[in-house]
Amino acid sequence: MQVSGREYQLLNEALIDAFRWDSLAQMLAFALDQRLDFLAGRSDEFNTTVFKVIGEYNRRDQVEKLVQAARRFNPTHSGLHQVADALGRTTSVTGYIGSQVVPTEPGGLEKLVRRHVPKLSAQQTREQMMHVEGQMCVIERRKLTGSGEALGSGFLIGPDVVLTNYHVVEAYLKGNQAQQLQVRFDALLNETGLREPEEGIVFAVDEMPVACPYTTQDEVNVHQAPAADELDFAILLLADEAGYSQVGGSVGPGQTKVTRGWMTLPDPDPVYEVGDPLIIYQYPGGRELMMAIDTEAVVGLVWDGLRLRYRNNTEPGSSGSPVFNFDWQLVALHHAGAPGVEPVAYNQGIPIAAIKAWLAQAGKLSLLDA
Repeated sequence: MQVSGREYQLLNEALIDAFRWDSLAQMLAFALDQRLDFLAGRSDEFNTTVFKVIGEYNRRDQVEKLVQAARRFNPTHSGLHQVADALGRTTSVTGYIGSQVVPTEPGGLEKLVRRHVPKLSAQQTREQMMHVEGQMCVIERRKLTGSGEALGSGFLIGPDVVLTNYHVVEAYLKGNQAQQLQVRFDALLNETGLREPEEGIVFAVDEMPVACPYTTQDEVNVHQAPAADELDFAILLLADEAGYSQVGGSVGPGQTKVTRGWMTLPDPDPVYEVGDPLIIYQYPGGRELMMAIDTEAVVGLVWDGLRLRYRNNTEPGSSGSPVFNFDWQLVALHHAGAPGVEPVAYNQGIPIAAIKAWLAQAGKLSLLDA
């Protein structure tokens, strides 16, 4: 695919706004196996360099490949999303496909293999993905330099309210050390778990008014139920209202303002059955934002609805991630895998219904009021 005119201008402006010298070079090297200096020569002007990079991919008829790589590196950038939209590209994702086959009636060329797995609207899915991406954050330990060390994942459930796991922030609950934490939105690809102050958008944590511990049985024993107040979640109140901020920072030329927003706790509680599909957004290892999709995910509810088990893949650093059904309802807070050695049988989350019930009983639902 080649671009010209307005599409060329949109892509040029989006890349200039989405990257710096170093991050553009990393994106080209890691995602496309290309060296920036080979593509564009040497120039003192970043604008000229970006223009030449697009020109080279135009010449190769590979602009689509360049846009896809840029989106993977900076998935929440609204300008890149607009370019992808203009080129007719939607976000591509991969997922694990289960083995169960449901027979279908004879006749016709097309078949429903698994009747319980719904088809997704491409437009609605793209819009929902953009909302979720902007509301996800990395929970970090704030260093004296202003940089941050990744501890886990989290997400907005109010303008200034972030939900994550108790065990992610446990070390900072004693002695009220909340202000040693920060959260980072729009985080770019990072392999080290340590990000500099200018990467993404950082908000300070003001306090942690709610902290509900986990049970040690989550780690060592699958045979003993947790207590009703062992739900492994914590609420972080931010110093500013991140939910009203602009995704990706300031709005560049020709871009549309995209307000971050926040996820809502569903009412009524979502209903799911064994074998239902689920989606998990996560920052595994503090790296780039990833999706884990399983079309036969749900293993089942256990311990009187205090834990939800599923087959979606997660990694260390994914603790505190939101779990969605295919209607994009928030169904669980991911917190752990099955105890024991490989291969593990399931991953596990805290049902949002259980968290909401605990907050209501404790008189804390008002924290979520916008």
